[in-house]
Amino acid sequence: MSGAAHRPAVPDLHATVPELHSRLLAAADRGDVLDAFLCAAGILQVGQDYLQGTAWLPSRAVRELDARGSAATALRRGVGGLLSLAAASPAARELKAWLRTVEDVTDALADAVTAESSSAGGNRSCEYAARAEHLLRHSIAAGVPERSAALLADCLLLPPSCFRSFDQHPRDVAELVVRFSQRCPERGRRLLVLGLRTSGSYLAPLTGAALRGAGYGKVQVRTIRPRQPLPVADAELLRSAARSRTLVLLCDDPPITGGSLAAVAGQLAREGIPAERIVMMFAVFGDGSVPGPLAGHPTVVLPGADWYVRTRMREEAMRRTLEHLLPDQEVIELSLGEPGLPSRWSRVTVPVTARVRSGSGEKRLAMVAEAAGIGYFGRHAVAVADALGSLVPGVYGFHDGVVLRERLDGEPGENAAAGATDRVPPPAIAEYVVERRRRLATAADRSSLLKGRQPVWEVAARVFADRCGRLAAPLRPLLIDTPLRLLLGSPAPCLVDGRTAHGHWQDGPRGWTKVDFYEGLFSHLDLAAYDAAYDLAGAALTLPEEEDGLVARYEKLTGSSVPPFQWCLYKVAQGWNAERLAHAGDDAGMSEADARRAQSRAVQRYLAGIYLQDLEAEREGPWCVLDVDGVLETSLSGFPVSTPAGMLALRALRAHGYRVLLATGRSLPEVRDRCRAYGLSGGVAEYGAVAYDARNDRSAGLVAEQDGALTTLLSALPSVAVDPLYQWGVRAYRGTGPGRTALDMKTVSGLMARPGIAERFTVVQGEMQSDFVPVGVDKANGLLGLMDLLGHPGARPVLAVGDSVTDIPLLRIAEIGCAPSNADRAVRAAGLPVLRRPCQAGLAEAVGELLGHRPGRCPACRPPRLTPEDRALTALLAVPESGRRGMPVRLAGLALAGAHLGGRARRSR
Repeated sequence: MSGAAHRPAVPDLHATVPELHSRLLAAADRGDVLDAFLCAAGILQVGQDYLQGTAWLPSRAVRELDARGSAATALRRGVGGLLSLAAASPAARELKAWLRTVEDVTDALADAVTAESSSAGGNRSCEYAARAEHLLRHSIAAGVPERSAALLADCLLLPPSCFRSFDQHPRDVAELVVRFSQRCPERGRRLLVLGLRTSGSYLAPLTGAALRGAGYGKVQVRTIRPRQPLPVADAELLRSAARSRTLVLLCDDPPITGGSLAAVAGQLAREGIPAERIVMMFAVFGDGSVPGPLAGHPTVVLPGADWYVRTRMREEAMRRTLEHLLPDQEVIELSLGEPGLPSRWSRVTVPVTARVRSGSGEKRLAMVAEAAGIGYFGRHAVAVADALGSLVPGVYGFHDGVVLRERLDGEPGENAAAGATDRVPPPAIAEYVVERRRRLATAADRSSLLKGRQPVWEVAARVFADRCGRLAAPLRPLLIDTPLRLLLGSPAPCLVDGRTAHGHWQDGPRGWTKVDFYEGLFSHLDLAAYDAAYDLAGAALTLPEEEDGLVARYEKLTGSSVPPFQWCLYKVAQGWNAERLAHAGDDAGMSEADARRAQSRAVQRYLAGIYLQDLEAEREGPWCVLDVDGVLETSLSGFPVSTPAGMLALRALRAHGYRVLLATGRSLPEVRDRCRAYGLSGGVAEYGAVAYDARNDRSAGLVAEQDGALTTLLSALPSVAVDPLYQWGVRAYRGTGPGRTALDMKTVSGLMARPGIAERFTVVQGEMQSDFVPVGVDKANGLLGLMDLLGHPGARPVLAVGDSVTDIPLLRIAEIGCAPSNADRAVRAAGLPVLRRPCQAGLAEAVGELLGHRPGRCPACRPPRLTPEDRALTALLAVPESGRRGMPVRLAGLALAGAHLGGRARRSR
């Protein structure tokens, strides 16, 4: 098995062009045409992305806006014109000329790979390989031109999902061409193969090679980035294709919604190419069904059952793999499991049991065969396993897209996925993360160079940009990306695991072993990171009760601390990933509701650490009751968080001897989270259905729990999700993340018309959810029940702040009951005092009137001095706290905090 005393550094697949060029030459020297092709195609991908401005700010802004109409078309063409001007510089022209040579080499290598994959292509493969080597040695062997290398210095390869994360093979491309030729046998037809980058940089040349091999004589190959402004030359090529009745073949990864392919088809249509001449060519994970947006185009599809990887997992191919990896062993007997269908979320995996014989006798080998990617993308798994040693299963080796590893004792035979993260002792997780940090250290954190590719810092920026509302898309590149990139830079970069939140582990004689140790690394799910703390945050997401222990163990083993702002941002990014996986149907280890709750909890703990940690616990004193949504907190990409103004209000109340209770429509677990994070005495959940005593960690239901009948009805409706945290009422919604919406009134009315529903529930419609609340429940009665539970029967709050119709009874029983200016019309119609400011600024205003001064403006409640990093993140959280009118001031504060952070970073270099 793999493992050596001297372990060379594991290569970073986010490679630079000089690194790819070096790997290309090394592959050519050893006669490995597949690796040489992958490297050459990678150079093209990086270079074309640079020339077409993929990471350029205006291009990213156009993609973010994703607008339609004549104005959007003019904007795209304007940016395309600017790109063409930039591409006219002497250095850019030199780069384009060099890339044309690389393109010739890539095409020749694609011919060789395609012929090599063909059962009858032996002689032709040698001819093509010789031609490719001749081109290579006489054109690009000397190295990357100096000026071109300077232009591409900050550009990195993004590994293609098709050949790195998905289980595709060049033979699948050839099979798609066979199916195309059956539908379009006219060999003289002009064909333009258009690959959607990133995977299209690899799929398109292979498709072109397969077409040439099938006798098509007029084939052009190009690549395109969806929603990217077209340079003038590419737009002219498409217009020429429209005039010449060229058939355009679009190649991409297996689509989910078909949105990217449809977007490119729309670009082609705008250039005059009709839908019937745009052919979609792709493999699919399922049964061959085509996403709705692509239905108007001819399609050539390879269903999952016909992918080559399933042939690789059959007995004949597995015997060849064993002969290749175990040359000193004779395979006497072999049994394999049945390979499943390819999936977006997991590898094709089969258990393998072999009886082998060697000079030392016979033995039985229990193994697992896993698809791992092709060429050097797949061999990367072996390099990682070599470096990690006993922390992962032993690996026998890699052959033609398949990794063969040991099957651990007790590991399920039909599924390599063993125990989930929540079964693993926290010290074992921390030790794995720390060892991985040490053994897979890298020279640099390259995530900062992956603009537009969804690294962790960019995902965090996207999440927190929601603070800016409709201005999020244009403001994120200008005000938010740079501070988040600086906040999440790693001081000790390494190749992270990426799957600690929903990973798979197995216990055994060597201790806990990480089974899926390479899948989250350079994944199609993006989220590139180089900080081991990101892996630790994934485990903490699944093990919230063990969070402090995980961090303490990690900090002890590494001798370094995890800054609270980084810890918060990493947990939010991990939660974002868990929510999207759960929404897509993957086993994310938690529900969508749990993922949102974990994200809220991350921000709660961060803000509490800044604004409340230095205060003493609540003492005896007057009661104040606060609503959560719209008062203490606002939505951040679909999960609620507070803001600096909200936290200053809490700080001022506690510092001046007041005790705070919550009264909210949120669930009991969510109330418990806030009480724990903020040190509150308790709260009322589900609009008053249940009371919670935080000091004694006990709750009391004030009405009967719902019996599940309504939940069953709602769960049966198309696209409707039900929040599993609710016990007394029911919360339902459609969509995910910031796109979540309440149920439409037709659906709600239909449910309420069902026998017995209207007699038991009333409906509270929100923007992002529909709540079905038990009849007779309200927050005022819930507060009275809470006072009984706390041992203060009949006590009235001195202050209550709420913003909706469900808060009216509560506001009326308080000595001072008021609402921020974002309050419902019903609150205003009830004659209750409405403050001048909205949301958390309104809460701070209410507290200021109670105390006689603004929160934080006296020695007793003045907040601690913030670090530049904390100032930047809290400035971002503060953007919506004063509503639209206050947003310009908050945005100016964000710009100043970001500029200060950036200046500090430049001075420290």
